[in-house]
Amino acid sequence: KMAQMCREHGVLLIADEVMTGFGRTGSMFACEQADFTPDLLCLSKGLTGGFLPMGATLATEEIYKAFYHDEKAKQFFHSTSFTGNPLACVAALASLEIWDEEPVMEQIAAIEASHLKAAGWYSARPDVMDVRVKGSIFAIDVRDDVNGYLSSIGHEIYDFMLANGVLLRPIGNTVYILPPYCIDQQDLECIYETLWRSLDSFRNDCFQQAA
Repeated sequence: KMAQMCREHGVLLIADEVMTGFGRTGSMFACEQADFTPDLLCLSKGLTGGFLPMGATLATEEIYKAFYHDEKAKQFFHSTSFTGNPLACVAALASLEIWDEEPVMEQIAAIEASHLKAAGWYSARPDVMDVRVKGSIFAIDVRDDVNGYLSSIGHEIYDFMLANGVLLRPIGNTVYILPPYCIDQQDLECIYETLWRSLDSFRNDCFQQAA
């Protein structure tokens, strides 16, 4: 609906695929699942596999022709200080070659299948309010009826996970699992199991404090 409104009113539609691009949501780009073609497409993290900072902005032919011209009076003179960093470009090319040569989307589908199976287990927990899976993204909301998204639960889970060899990035009471595509089933199950134990530990602490 938003894409249609933009077209009707001549507004450029930008798809920010910095986080969601390169298969993270199960398709190459999330906008494909939303069934629209943006005027501008922003890419970054997945472009180099996260090893080096690299970004790219893709534009439609119409937009491109509007700022690219051989005549200086018609050119759009804009750039950045670190454009075309050689190391970042090499990393990006290597990452794109992997996409061409290896079954990356099949691996993402396998990760999603594992996430969906784990989601069934976590959905049954009374201390979990919501579980959702999209591509390689797994997220749960840990119950905190008082503080909600401002809860400190995430920090406590982060500390527990890190002490047990797993690096996650909780935000508020939301815990995300966003594994690299090269992860194997054994490591995925280790993450699920460690997160499960962290929730058990937190719940037991709450019961002890209440007692």
